Amino acid sequence: MARASAPASSANLGPAFDAMAVAIDLRCVVEAQPAAVWSVEHVGPEAPGPGADDAVLIAAQYAVGKDRPLALSVDNPIPLGRGLGSSSAAFAAGVLAAWRAVDETHSVERLFEVVAHLEGHPDNAAAAVYGGLVLVTGTGAVVRLPWHPNLRLAVAVPDRPFATKEARGVLPSAYPADVVVRSISRTAALVAGLMSSDAALLRAAGGDELHESPRSALRPELSGLVDAALGAGALHACWSGAGPSVLAIGPVEGIGAVAEAMRLRLADEGHVIEPLVATTGAA
Repeated sequence: MARASAPASSANLGPAFDAMAVAIDLRCVVEAQPAAVWSVEHVGPEAPGPGADDAVLIAAQYAVGKDRPLALSVDNPIPLGRGLGSSSAAFAAGVLAAWRAVDETHSVERLFEVVAHLEGHPDNAAAAVYGGLVLVTGTGAVVRLPWHPNLRLAVAVPDRPFATKEARGVLPSAYPADVVVRSISRTAALVAGLMSSDAALLRAAGGDELHESPRSALRPELSGLVDAALGAGALHACWSGAGPSVLAIGPVEGIGAVAEAMRLRLADEGHVIEPLVATTGAA
């Protein structure tokens, strides 16, 4: 029985749209073994609904071809459709487990290439494959950046999902020059702030206009979650990927208060987690 796992992730981190992500220590685990016919069993708390595409099955069949059937078992705690990179984690774990089941060995660069192709954009794919805080350059290369040890995460996870396709559908095809300039400034502040734990820099990274503002009319309650986190001491708060989860970043000693503030704001319409950054990617 071959086994592989990959972490959840939060992409964009506010202004770094489709360019940065951080891996989160919730792991999709896939087991695979040769079989007479293709099958997939979901034993974890999260599974695709009836008629929905199964990312693990898609990944495994892409990895080894449909003519080499595998029996797959999936244990996935990553909430689906919540902006936490569930599909990238499933693709990465599914591809890697399938390769191992048929005794194929490939480089981590090849794994990233396949996952990014299946995902359709590279940020979550990079975090799932490499772990940690990642930047995808304009040439498609992945760079791991240092995450300051004083920073911790709190993530508000609403119950109601938000489809990435719907979220991307409202984005404009072009942006005014002043919006682009402010976004560049925010991204630079974000990178420097995450590396240094500088509060002023991290606060300067907030208020994204590239994707959060255009999407806000579809999920207006997310602004309240961001405000609650910042009001409770978060240094930075943003949509996680396309939402609806909200990621807050704060100092070690204050992240509990941030999590509680978001918990109160969500009431009975979701839950809050305080995961660690996953330093290990697909394994």
